[in-house]
Amino acid sequence: MKIVSLNIYFGTVFEPAVQWVEEQAKTTDIFCFQEMMTNPKEDLLTTPFGARANLLQELKRRLSDFEVIFANMQDDFDITPAYPRQMQMGNAIFYRKGIDVTDSGSFFIYGQENGLVGRDWETIGHNAVYIRTDDLTVVCLHGNSQPANKRDTPKRLEQSQKVLDFVTPLEGEKVIMGDFNLFPDTESIQMFEKHGFQNLIKDYNIQTTRGQFLRKLHPQYADGPYGFQEYADYTFVTPGVEVESFEVPETEISDHLPMLLQIKKGE
Repeated sequence: MKIVSLNIYFGTVFEPAVQWVEEQAKTTDIFCFQEMMTNPKEDLLTTPFGARANLLQELKRRLSDFEVIFANMQDDFDITPAYPRQMQMGNAIFYRKGIDVTDSGSFFIYGQENGLVGRDWETIGHNAVYIRTDDLTVVCLHGNSQPANKRDTPKRLEQSQKVLDFVTPLEGEKVIMGDFNLFPDTESIQMFEKHGFQNLIKDYNIQTTRGQFLRKLHPQYADGPYGFQEYADYTFVTPGVEVESFEVPETEISDHLPMLLQIKKGE
């Protein structure tokens, strides 16, 4: 079974991103997307900051062999008041038709739905979306980006604990993937390792999850207080997950790199 995680950057790098996803779909069973946009009316293609408003609809059309679960975080994300409750931003899981999903849903790990106050990104709610089969749970999450230093805060420690509280009582193996917005040496990350999860970013000696394209997209970061931060995204698996391969390839499709996980799935 192949599972792919990607912060798709609101579809800002639209054609390269969806073309890459289409190619990966030939061999992928589950996609975990963060920063997904959806606009059911489809009469607004690009938002003022360059996001693709109907990204979810476009991917649904191109990935017709997949079922979709979308979990909203924020309505009307950076658009005019003329579109009340017509556009949403959140996380999504696409899973191949034929996978026997026994349960699915979402839960908030930070704040609440529609929590954004003005342009204060520390107030926006963040959630996790999940699917379960008879022997595997896959969780896709997006952690809050503030403060931008990616260090521990009480709220970030609480984020990690909420994820652990959700998965711990579940039977079977677990895969947790997404944009945590954290550095590897934080307690918020090490909490997963202390609970027995394998940190594939560490174990596979991944040097960056942001890549060189970040520097092209946001050259101004070089002069900022935190520079080009190399880490944000992680994949955690329980000990019983047999990892066949794990990679974080350089691509120019987002300001994050994708994580590609191949595991051995029982019959």
